Amino acid sequence: MKWIRVLATAVQIALAGLSHPAAAADRPLKIVMASTPSYTWLPFLVAQKTTFNDLKKQIGRDVEVTYAPTTTPAILGLIAGDYDFGIAYVQHAIKAQAEGKDLVVLMALMDNPTAAIVVRSDLDKIKNLADLKGTSLGVVGIGSGHQMIGIAVARAAGLQPDDLTYRAVGGLSGIIPAMRSKRVDEVVASEPTLSKLLEEKLGRILIDLHSTEATHKIFNGPHPTVALIARREYVDAHPDVARAVVAANLNALKWIHDHSPTEIAALLPEDVRKQGDSQAILARVLPALSTTGETKPEAVSLAVDLMKDMGEVTKDAKIDPNAVIDEKFLKPVH
Repeated sequence: MKWIRVLATAVQIALAGLSHPAAAADRPLKIVMASTPSYTWLPFLVAQKTTFNDLKKQIGRDVEVTYAPTTTPAILGLIAGDYDFGIAYVQHAIKAQAEGKDLVVLMALMDNPTAAIVVRSDLDKIKNLADLKGTSLGVVGIGSGHQMIGIAVARAAGLQPDDLTYRAVGGLSGIIPAMRSKRVDEVVASEPTLSKLLEEKLGRILIDLHSTEATHKIFNGPHPTVALIARREYVDAHPDVARAVVAANLNALKWIHDHSPTEIAALLPEDVRKQGDSQAILARVLPALSTTGETKPEAVSLAVDLMKDMGEVTKDAKIDPNAVIDEKFLKPVH
């Protein structure tokens, strides 16, 4: 009979919901970070040591953190519901929205890119941004945040995006050899690669985007990169959990701003600390951190334009910055 079939289907759906990793209330809260630990993800690394115990008490369960080796499995897992929250770049929420997947930015962890443009030491002719015309820029990957920085720098210099040649060189293991072999003229480098390039005298900084002044020069305002993102469906269904996770990360930002580089370094994973002079690296990275957790709609709009230049979203894509940002959990409950 029809009603029996309907009831059976409903039971199956309910059971599937209970077995789905994002639905069981008694399992750990699952957070994925779209990378392995490094200074780029500093606020979240500190949050795990300073505010996550309170978070666990508040939500009444454990928190399970997964470090994804690359971005793709992290974002796909978040979209599929294998994870509840993600620590990733704002551009990943933008791309998901462009593809009809409702990922939203709950708060920014960084207001500035944690990167610098480093020119090869032997290229004295490159003295300013306009001199980058006709050169080759090494980036972690095509379509990456590093390429976005390169395109923004080209724009700020009055150049066209294709006035530079973008070459994927990977991370630390690829950037150093690329500069040594002169396969690229300059690179977008983050810590600790940046410090290693300077220590080995392979390059010099043309512009350091960790600073607010430099970021505003290139992006005409803040350019949040690393952020806390989630599926809108999940946070709407679990507002108390979302508010608690946002508060934990916001409190971690406050903790960092109230403590010294020595105290901050002591909380970092050992494999991050041993990558170089952690206190010197932190002195460079700390100015990039967000102070409020807010993401400006104009920053999202610019990111969309840059992603169109990269081909990461289609030229005719209509993306509302206010649909990408969901900051209601940053506001205090009245």
